[in-house]
Amino acid sequence: MHELYTALAEYYDAIYRGRAERVKEEIDFVEEIFREDAGRRVSRVLDLACGTGIPTLELAERGYDVVGLDLHGEMLRIARRKAEGRGLSVEFLQGDALSINFEDEFDAVTMFFSSITYFDESAIKQLFNSVKRALRPGGVFIADFPAWHYSGRANPTVWDERKGEEGIVITDWRELEPAFQKLRFKRLVQIIRPDGSVRAFMVDDELNVYTPREMRLMAGSCFDDVRVYGNLKRDMGPRESRYWLVALKRA
Repeated sequence: MHELYTALAEYYDAIYRGRAERVKEEIDFVEEIFREDAGRRVSRVLDLACGTGIPTLELAERGYDVVGLDLHGEMLRIARRKAEGRGLSVEFLQGDALSINFEDEFDAVTMFFSSITYFDESAIKQLFNSVKRALRPGGVFIADFPAWHYSGRANPTVWDERKGEEGIVITDWRELEPAFQKLRFKRLVQIIRPDGSVRAFMVDDELNVYTPREMRLMAGSCFDDVRVYGNLKRDMGPRESRYWLVALKRA
């Protein structure tokens, strides 16, 4: 479990190269939320489940004081290396998002790449309470999550990437269990060395499926004002592929 964030950490950025190339557009949208929805000026940000720091470092590049937190040391090692290579000062901490003990320290807390779906209904309420404590009055929590009809793909998706001299072949498929609102996220990653030898890794994670209404109700039990937007716009259409939760702590 979680091989993508441990054994495959060094290949994570290559596997998600397409998503990484879109991160500037996502942070443009996040900055719009900072300006239009937050009840205070955002300067200090906590990025939960930061991974290798793809959005974390983009925020830092734009002048925010950012702290990144992740459960996996393998991912943080890469994030720190990237920050040093780009001359960025970012504090990276290893820890569980459910166990953060910050209090009134951040203007915004972010959680990208559908990470919030790793938390079931009980854990997500604990997460919301911890995040609210970490936020200063007027602060905002932002997290993205996929639409259920988009998450359950009927057919496998196959693509290839490269990391140096190694080739990477990824086979990705997802099995949706509507009755339980669970998603089996399965991925076969094959690393092909220059000599033709292959290393294979199987990712099999269980994620939770939430509708916008469910996310709004759960977050609303903790936060003072909750909004759910469609993908990269402060509005929501009938068939979005991705949603953005925006939860506010009263000023």
